[in-house]
Amino acid sequence: MASTAPDGRSVCGACGKSNPPGSQFCGACGRSLARAQPIPGDIIADRYRVVAKIGEGAMGTVYRAEHVQISKVMAIKLLHQEVEQNPESVARFHREAEAASRLNHPNTVHVFDFGRTKSGSLYLVMEYVDGDDLAKIIAGRGAMPFGRVAYFCAQVAGSVADAHAAGVIHRDLKPENIVIAEGRDGERPKVLDFGLAKLFEGNVEAQVTSSGTIVGTPYYMSPEQIQGHELDGRSDVYALGAIMYECTVGEPPFDAPNPVGVLSKHLSEDPLPPSARSPLSVPAEADEIIMRCLQKDPADRYQSAEELRQALIEYVTTVGSGDWRLSTVGNSAGRSGTRRVGEIDSLFTRRRRPWMLLLLLTLAAAGVAAWQLAVRGPSEREPNHLAKDANRLPEDTEMQAYLGQRLSEDSGDVDLFEIEHTGPERRAAELEVSSIPNMNVVVELLRSGADQPMLVSNSRGLGQGERVPNFPLETGRYLIRVREVRVAGELPTENVSDEYYVRWQLLDGDPSFEREQNDSLELAEPLGLGDERRAWIGWPGDVDTFCLEQDADGVIAQVSALAEVDLVLRIVDRRSERSTKIDDKGVGRGETSKPRRSAEAGKLCIEVSADPTEANARSAQPDETYGVRFISAPGL
Repeated sequence: MASTAPDGRSVCGACGKSNPPGSQFCGACGRSLARAQPIPGDIIADRYRVVAKIGEGAMGTVYRAEHVQISKVMAIKLLHQEVEQNPESVARFHREAEAASRLNHPNTVHVFDFGRTKSGSLYLVMEYVDGDDLAKIIAGRGAMPFGRVAYFCAQVAGSVADAHAAGVIHRDLKPENIVIAEGRDGERPKVLDFGLAKLFEGNVEAQVTSSGTIVGTPYYMSPEQIQGHELDGRSDVYALGAIMYECTVGEPPFDAPNPVGVLSKHLSEDPLPPSARSPLSVPAEADEIIMRCLQKDPADRYQSAEELRQALIEYVTTVGSGDWRLSTVGNSAGRSGTRRVGEIDSLFTRRRRPWMLLLLLTLAAAGVAAWQLAVRGPSEREPNHLAKDANRLPEDTEMQAYLGQRLSEDSGDVDLFEIEHTGPERRAAELEVSSIPNMNVVVELLRSGADQPMLVSNSRGLGQGERVPNFPLETGRYLIRVREVRVAGELPTENVSDEYYVRWQLLDGDPSFEREQNDSLELAEPLGLGDERRAWIGWPGDVDTFCLEQDADGVIAQVSALAEVDLVLRIVDRRSERSTKIDDKGVGRGETSKPRRSAEAGKLCIEVSADPTEANARSAQPDETYGVRFISAPGL
């Protein structure tokens, strides 16, 4: 990519070299100068419309975009050319992006899609987070009370621990890769770019002295990363220590006139304790936690991000700053809010009188119930594992619940919620259950009084939530049942510390989307020639059925791709009572039938489902839709 200087010369986007007007390649680094950056309105990968540029970093340029079909706002990163021009790096990109797409921690920026554009650019589609990155917050406000640092860094450590459990090491943790958003409970950090730094691996010292392409960022790199050793999760623990140091002090642990000088200090010098440099009062626990993270020898650090998370939680819940969910990071009230937070932090240190702590705890306890109801919504009432004890759940209300104490050694906790559709007509509805870190959750929908569920959703796996995007409700009452997937030979899991949330809502009718229930030929939806319908494979076993609604000659049936799913297209001729299965293209690709010479209205039908036997494929994809249509084949 290149920009044009006022004198008409092309400035290389890779190395900054100025080149004569009309140059196709950079005279300094050889990069192509022809490719232009996307502008608002451009369509990337046929489905992402660019809205605005968000920023640019060492790995690529990030844009805010929206999906052209569902209008969902996302962030899309186009990687720099040095990755896409190397076949080995392209293969590594696909491996790392696929691994990152499987992460689903509440403090991790989710990856939805990845691939290569027609022009050759590698792209990554991610959750769009509305907030400031931690680097901007530090630059604007300087040092922070350690209680606040411990609160949000415990969440970051949780994200990192979840990635480590999935075999993904970040390699480039830094404040710029942590975005602070306003969540349900106040400030919530989100971690970006898991695994992507691995695409730029090579000789560290050479990379630092080039155009900024390095494996990691000098201020936060562990000694073993600088030396090019094999990395494990303890390298990310070191980076977290450097980030906490900068948050607490206002400056990174080491500084020098150039990157190589910073790296040398990471290898040979010990940083001063944060309490010796911070303009704020820093508790001894902060020095202990941060300095342990920054040990040169990985064996002397916390041995996992989870161990670090537990240390931070212990600080926050004993002598730390209490509940930081009420802080005001990222909004216009941030500065005054930060001063109040700092005053609270000082009250909770051991140097203060015990009666102050007792007073604040008493006041906090008195307000918990009212705060939870106003901010977090209602909570479940236990026991609720039997139909007669089901909790009433109004529409569009988020209820907090726990899959806590097991019912027996063979049965885990079960939560039942009663919902009701009072309207006269059948309506489609959406159901969401959020994740529980150590559980594989299954969600079932039952008619009131029935023993067998209408549908069962278990498409996402361990530590991930479930979503049913589009299911039909007749007038009447239903039960939502939430439970853990039973593992033979193991005790059911208990989790009394990590809540989840359940919510449902009715959907407005949209003729461009499927109308459930359409799982059989008797319930098939009519579909006009040339019309497209958007549909979901919303839960395992979901089948969508459509029949051509007019007579036609020369007809082809098509379904477009659905991410991570191997779609199966079955053509059913109701006149001859014969069917043909089409499953040629594999995971993440569409299917097309052979042309039919003639078709009678209501007699040519298609069934769309997911292949449940395909390895490395999902049995359902509730977050995205596919397209289905009948088209004419002229000249057949």
